[in-house]
Amino acid sequence: MSYLPTLRREHKGALVLDGSSAAHEQIRTLADLYREDPEGVGDMLIQIADLKDQAERERDLDGLGRAEHVRDEIVDELLDDMGGAKIHLDPRVNHHALMQARSLAFQAGRIAQAALGRADELAALTAVARGVREEKRRPSVC
Repeated sequence: MSYLPTLRREHKGALVLDGSSAAHEQIRTLADLYREDPEGVGDMLIQIADLKDQAERERDLDGLGRAEHVRDEIVDELLDDMGGAKIHLDPRVNHHALMQARSLAFQAGRIAQAALGRADELAALTAVARGVREEKRRPSVC
């Protein structure tokens, strides 16, 4: 199962980037951690909530204080305990995608060159046709 966000269509054609697969896995892991150490995990969650309130009060004082940074550190620590939230991408896949993008860009450049050439041809043919029409409109002098 992939924990990468998926793009899906919702009602009325709205697009949604759905990351719930990863969130489900993280919540299940958090529940497992809580079962193993309810006091430790519970204390961390309470501390995160308390620091949120403190950080909001500090923001009202023009951001003075460290509560938000401390809270983020605790959240990072908890995420690390849960296995982390980073998704490491396979560089071989990235390289393949890069090569595909370069190939597409090269092909798009060739298409653009062909289109410009065709546009120049059409411009020349249009100019010739316009010249012929104007020539026919001129009164002939004999």
